[in-house]
Amino acid sequence: MKTQERAEAIRAVRNRAEQERLEFFHDPLRYAFATVPVRDHRETWAIRSRDFKLWITSALYDFLGFAPSPLVKELTEEFETRAICRGSTHEIFVRVGETDDAAYIDLVNDRWQVIEITAEGWRVLDDSPVKFRRSSGMLGLPYPAEGNVGALRRFLNFRSRGDEVLMLAWLTFALCSGGPYPIALLSGVQGSAKSTASWVLRSLIDPSEAAVTTRPRTERDLAIAATNGHLLAIDNLREIPAELSDALCRVATDGAFRTRRLYTDNEELILRYIRPIILNGIGLDHLTTEGDMLDRAIPIHFDLITERQRIDRRTFRREFEKARPGLFGAVLDVVCAGLRDVESVEVPELPRMAEFAKWGVAIEQKLGCESGEFLTAYRENIEKANDIGAEASPIFLPIRALLERRRRFFGTAVELLEQLTLSATDLAKRHPKWPKAPNQLSAEIMRVEPNLEKAGVLVSRGRNRRGRFIVLELRESRARDDGGEDSAEPSSPDKSSFANAMGAS
Repeated sequence: MKTQERAEAIRAVRNRAEQERLEFFHDPLRYAFATVPVRDHRETWAIRSRDFKLWITSALYDFLGFAPSPLVKELTEEFETRAICRGSTHEIFVRVGETDDAAYIDLVNDRWQVIEITAEGWRVLDDSPVKFRRSSGMLGLPYPAEGNVGALRRFLNFRSRGDEVLMLAWLTFALCSGGPYPIALLSGVQGSAKSTASWVLRSLIDPSEAAVTTRPRTERDLAIAATNGHLLAIDNLREIPAELSDALCRVATDGAFRTRRLYTDNEELILRYIRPIILNGIGLDHLTTEGDMLDRAIPIHFDLITERQRIDRRTFRREFEKARPGLFGAVLDVVCAGLRDVESVEVPELPRMAEFAKWGVAIEQKLGCESGEFLTAYRENIEKANDIGAEASPIFLPIRALLERRRRFFGTAVELLEQLTLSATDLAKRHPKWPKAPNQLSAEIMRVEPNLEKAGVLVSRGRNRRGRFIVLELRESRARDDGGEDSAEPSSPDKSSFANAMGAS
């Protein structure tokens, strides 16, 4: 290809980009994008994506009659440089985005329309005020219609009204892009429609060709899935190892993944995300033993569907598709109510997932709940999760049994391990997490400390002339002093009194 012909081709593609008013910009991580006119609407593509390279290829073909690969590569790099060095910075969203006063949902239709949700209501827009990108496999949402959110119970096998309220709060909160999100743990026996529930929930707000997927093999796979979809639904988990539990918690609460970019020596690829998650499996609520996840979880148990209740898959999906526009519209109405009222909500003694708790209170009237019904259901659910975490630790019951005999323990980790080993059952000592050394015991107490505290056991630590010590005490006996050797040491402080004393100082 001659030099002059090559220069003219580059100039022609540049001119076409100007004539079509392509917008070049980058996201906060300095990845390059372009907003490109396509027929009667505009689309946003990553500059290194196949779509944008096809746009360059088409422009070259129109001018030259062919598209040399080296020229496509050169123009891609040129536009990428323009987007990063001269373009403005915009947040890029997948399916759900937000501004200071509104939420936006990408309908993923051919016209790239979005739904704008504010405290006053929702509407469909032809031009989005925020930047959305799309990944392969995303499916479209229906145009919303008038409906009743209570109709969702036809398609979900709720055990109780409390579970229904929690799942509706979770579902509508998942359409807010801020998070952090509770993790929905759907559990039940075989034939209780756990996988169907996961599919229904995802289809309502983030439908995908791969709506419910298998467990990711690596954290990199999990990070890529979180980057390319708004909601993750993982099916039929038999266990949740500690590493996967930690990774899922990062996804739900604002995570990032760094890795070396392929085919480079030192350039990093950074993926950032915060996503709602659904996990399902047989007995999953009791297989989830990590306290950090249980603190963020909403365990929901589904009962077995009887033969009289069951309908065939094709009929179920046909009825769901018919109801989906009305269900989607009803969900949007609830989100509007939440956006209107959430800032004025006051919740005493906020749980760890504070934003979700406030959201549930803000929407309970729209859900037809009595005042306080959401918080009652949520606190009962938190207690259920705490019980699950306590049962998972081999030292929880032995510590409770020890304190029921003594009311208070003061001593070293070595002395405590000796006491627990003498009194624990053989079954507890055969548990794989049974501590074999004092440092392992200290670590396990730290892990299960939130569960102990909720069960009325206060834990404190310190150092004296003998070395490090641990104090375990039942809450009702903390002020008692038996006058023995332990009485020379400070008793375990009440956590609220300690906080008040710090505030007074």
